[in-house]
Amino acid sequence: MNRAFLYLCGVLYLGYGLWVLLSPTTSLAYLGVDLSAVNAMSDLHGSHGGLNVAVGLFLLWSAGNQDWFRYGLWLVFLMNLGYLGGRLVALASDGMPTGIVPLVMLMEAAFVVVAFLFARRTSPST
Repeated sequence: MNRAFLYLCGVLYLGYGLWVLLSPTTSLAYLGVDLSAVNAMSDLHGSHGGLNVAVGLFLLWSAGNQDWFRYGLWLVFLMNLGYLGGRLVALASDGMPTGIVPLVMLMEAAFVVVAFLFARRTSPST
């Protein structure tokens, strides 16, 4: 179950990152984000595209690697804690987001809890 979770997270991060890299305008169209500025596109490719591809590849690799498996779980925990924390700050300052963002927040919260529980229960040699 732990490995399946980590593989799932790896596929999700890799897929999202590739989607943003290959089609940034459609990947965030549901948010109504204006991507006409060059800096916005550069940041989007790097932070949402490239970083998520790298994280996804690492998670897929760590899911199959005995020595790095637990580190992959902790990475899922920390990344989603950061995403969720940032969104909660935005929620407090900007109000309730629209579109798919509330569902994404629920998914991030679930990933935080599940990754934490799996990482705590997984011994370093498992």
